[in-house]
Order: sequence, then C-alpha cells, then structure tokens
Amino acid sequence: MKYTLLQIRQRAFTLVETIIVVALGTSMMIVLGLLIYNFNTTVVYEQTLAQSSGSASAVMREIESLALPADAVLQMHTFSGVPHTSSATELILEIPSIDNSGNVIANTYDYARFYLVGTDVYRHLEAYDLSSRTSGTKRLGSTVQTLTFIYNNSDFPRVSAITVDVQTRAQVKQNVLSYHLREYVRLRNY
Repeated sequence: MKYTLLQIRQRAFTLVETIIVVALGTSMMIVLGLLIYNFNTTVVYEQTLAQSSGSASAVMREIESLALPADAVLQMHTFSGVPHTSSATELILEIPSIDNSGNVIANTYDYARFYLVGTDVYRHLEAYDLSSRTSGTKRLGSTVQTLTFIYNNSDFPRVSAITVDVQTRAQVKQNVLSYHLREYVRLRNY
C-alpha cells in the first residue's frame, strides 16, 4: 500500500509544530514552578508574621490580665529564694489571691514576675496555697527583641500605671519582620 504525500502529512507533526509544543510545555512548567515557589515564600512569610505578632499579643494579654487586678508594683520580691527587682526590663506585681469562685482571699497575695531571657518572655507566678491561680513559669513569647516597662512614678509604692513596650523581630530568608506593641496599663486596685 502506497501513501501519498498528502496522507503522510496529515498523520505526522512537522518540526515547527513539535518546537511550538515543546516551547509551550516548557513555559507552562516554568510558570508553575514560579507559582509554587512564590506561594511557599508567601506562606512562610505569613506564618512568621503571625508568630511574631502572636508573641507580642500573648505577652500583652498576660501582663494586662495580672496588672489590672494588682494592688502594687513591687520594687523587690524573692522568688524561689532569689531576690528580684522591678526595673525597665523586669516587672514584679503583687496581686490579691482569689479562690475558685473569684472571691478575693483576705490579706493573701500572689506574686508575678515578667522578664526577658534572650528572645523569650517568661511569666513566673508564685501563688498562695488556697489561690485558684497556679504557680509556675510560663513562656509567653519566643521572638521578642525588647521588653520594656515604664512606670508612672519612680517611687514604687506610688506606681499606679505601667507602659509596656514589646518589640518582636523574626527573619524570613532575606526579609526581617518587626512588630511593635505599646500599651498603657493601669493598676485597677491601686
């Protein structure tokens, strides 16, 4: 059986058609690769930003929750046999102890200490035995660059408000992400 030139041409690809198909396929693969790369970069960036801002927010929430009901900012208190002092980088609060119903236990106090070690912020709490609060140390944030406390009075027994400044910093590839929170917290029971 003999094929004519017209029949052969209808069943096969020409060189130009093959080159066009290969070029289009290659272009689509490059575009798909760039899309996946950019998506992954964006996801990592967003996750790091969420972690960074989440650290600052968690620190602020915890400080607020204990500073609002506090009776005083203490100049010095001994935690586990080691004396600590309130300063621009450390905060010590005296908080009335509460029972499981939320009622204040008369003449008893829980003591909280907030401090920065490296890039981690910790809250150390020493609770009265009958208090509903639990004693222990809790890590509040992990990407904190600076934690600063500014008191409205240099005489600690007269401190009635604290300005808390938290700055976080995290690096994603070549980008540095920073987040900054500053809040004024009043001691409600002062």
